[in-house]
Amino acid sequence: MQSPPAWPSSSRSSPSGASRWRKARRYCSWALKVPPSPCPSKPLSIKTSSLAEAENMADLVDGYCRLQGEHKGSLIIRPKKDGEKRNSLPQIPTLNTEPRRSHLSESCSIESDIYAEIPDETLRRPGGPQYGIAREDVVLNRILGEGFFGEVYEGVYTNHKGEQINVAVKTCKKDCTVDNKEKFMSEAVIMKNLDHPHIVKLIGIIEDEPTWIIMELYPYGELGHYLERNKNSLKVLTLILYSLQICKAMAYLESINCVHRDIAVRNILVASPECVKLGDFGLSRYIEDEEYYKASVTRLPIKWMSPESINFRRFTTASDVWMFAVCMWEILSFSKQPFFWLENKDVIGVLEKGDRLPKPDLCPPILYTLMTRCWDYDPSERPRFTELVCNLSDIYQMEKDIAIEQERNARYRPPKILEPTAFQEPPPKPSRPKYRPPPQTNLLAPKLQFQVPEGLCASSPTLTSPMEYPSPVNSLHTPPLHRHNVFKRHSMREEDFIRPSSREEAQQLWEAERIKMRQLLDKQQKQMVEDYQWLRQEEKSLDPMVYMNDKSPLTPEKEAGYTEFTGPPQKPPRLGAQSIQPTANLDRTDDLVYLNVMELVRAVLDLKNKLCQLPPEGYVVVVKNVGLTLRKLIGSVDDLLPSLPSSSRTEIEGTQKLLNKDLAELINKMRLAQQNAVTSLSEECKRQMLTASHTLAVDAKNLLDAVDQAKVLANLAHPPAE
Repeated sequence: MQSPPAWPSSSRSSPSGASRWRKARRYCSWALKVPPSPCPSKPLSIKTSSLAEAENMADLVDGYCRLQGEHKGSLIIRPKKDGEKRNSLPQIPTLNTEPRRSHLSESCSIESDIYAEIPDETLRRPGGPQYGIAREDVVLNRILGEGFFGEVYEGVYTNHKGEQINVAVKTCKKDCTVDNKEKFMSEAVIMKNLDHPHIVKLIGIIEDEPTWIIMELYPYGELGHYLERNKNSLKVLTLILYSLQICKAMAYLESINCVHRDIAVRNILVASPECVKLGDFGLSRYIEDEEYYKASVTRLPIKWMSPESINFRRFTTASDVWMFAVCMWEILSFSKQPFFWLENKDVIGVLEKGDRLPKPDLCPPILYTLMTRCWDYDPSERPRFTELVCNLSDIYQMEKDIAIEQERNARYRPPKILEPTAFQEPPPKPSRPKYRPPPQTNLLAPKLQFQVPEGLCASSPTLTSPMEYPSPVNSLHTPPLHRHNVFKRHSMREEDFIRPSSREEAQQLWEAERIKMRQLLDKQQKQMVEDYQWLRQEEKSLDPMVYMNDKSPLTPEKEAGYTEFTGPPQKPPRLGAQSIQPTANLDRTDDLVYLNVMELVRAVLDLKNKLCQLPPEGYVVVVKNVGLTLRKLIGSVDDLLPSLPSSSRTEIEGTQKLLNKDLAELINKMRLAQQNAVTSLSEECKRQMLTASHTLAVDAKNLLDAVDQAKVLANLAHPPAE
């Protein structure tokens, strides 16, 4: 294949010769004929490793000659081609990379910019005849909507087998300019080579006037409208699934060096409640490795675009990563427009200051952390789509496991009378900041403890009201909080504040509160040291020989007490301050409950040892290991439960339920630690995770004791062999 441009002389004389360059399979070369030349039949030949490098060198020579010769226009000479070739339509590109390369314009252009024209030449490749279909095979029905080039119709296409297929037909207006028609056909050129389960499929093209593009029809319509209609029934797990599917489609486009440039919920179609497909490739372009596409002046979605795309009209796979994260934000926000509170002209100023879209209410913190990585100002720091697919798959699996566990708990362990559900609660009373009733005890959940309210998190959009977060000193004088209201966040109202009378008084109050918080943190740190000693004692009890023989009793463990569920803890004496009952000295042969409890303790120790070294996204792995081990433990207890006395089942079931709550608390603390990974509360949140895991291990030991007592009553326990 011969390429037309010729390059002028590098001397001051006028160009009288022409050069030509050709593209080989592994290199590109171009020849420069310099007049006057002693050997005009042998031009200077230069070989390069890529087409882009050849174009850069040719452009440099052209610019130098224009500068030295004071020429106003480009000195590029294009040889004439016969009219039949010039007017014929090129074939649709095949799957190899050659047809995707950008070529120089065949028309003579004065004062043209190579880099401005290179990307737009892909628009000159309309659909090939192999995708052409007869107009009489398509029957148009109702109008689905109106696009930039014309209406979009619902229709029925009858293929060569006589099968009728529901299709969507994009039409181009009859009065459309030639340039717009080429842009319209460019979408079909791109889609013709795409084959992915989450990308809209092209059926065919009708090139004759009026031009039609026929694609698959999906009955649920655009994802944006679908999210708005079903926002009350869609679960977070489904929204993450949609994001994962679009990410897989984008990873496919990344692998073929294609940038989409318009990733948004309006361009995603819903094929089924569990499947979405990416469409609307009107702005898509092919690019080469390590290159970029520079858009011409056209309509672009500013609020979805990356800073380099807004400032320089520069589009790469990294800019698509930015747009994909904005699309995820749309999905988790049920089709809210990004930066809907800003004008287009104000968006770049906000991005330059470092501000980003806020976390949607239903978005898991770990997913929002992934979004913020995609919104890095430096394109090279953003993850690639292949990495995003792995991360989203892990997040989806984690949320799926949590949903299954919650459903299982709701099905097999309904709440008892002592744990009233949300609909049984009376409405909360108005806040009375100056009211201090006499001390009371919590009768609903005396064994549950509460550490740091979510309202204290730096990323939380609202604050916890004063009645929900009393100071440590006054916590004993606080009225009991309802079980389900503690974790609710409320906006601060003006009447909730006790305003200081002067600036000095305000400073004193703040200093006193800071000292109290410091004392509380020191106390908790001391308790963590005691927790560590207990865990080390538990680890020593897991001697390999003892574990293999299952005959020697465990070293007696110490049991932690539980504080009343009345807000930030004023805790009773903990480790070492109580008389601890040792584990029963029984024959542990084939005792699955005992083995699973020991495995759970190992999982907790593993979490404790790895927590400080793991990044925030790595917390999921160790917590998931604890959850799976707990599931095995509860399953083994469920298998044993029918053979135990009915009088003992209530205590065992209650302990099982408490273990499930301990796991839920551990997951909440994990999410809190992820959400505050870059804030001053990071270390405190990690300590909260360790406390929750320690509580889980202690309750597992209590479950083992309850099962042992029931086995003794049922004559199922035996002393260890001599």
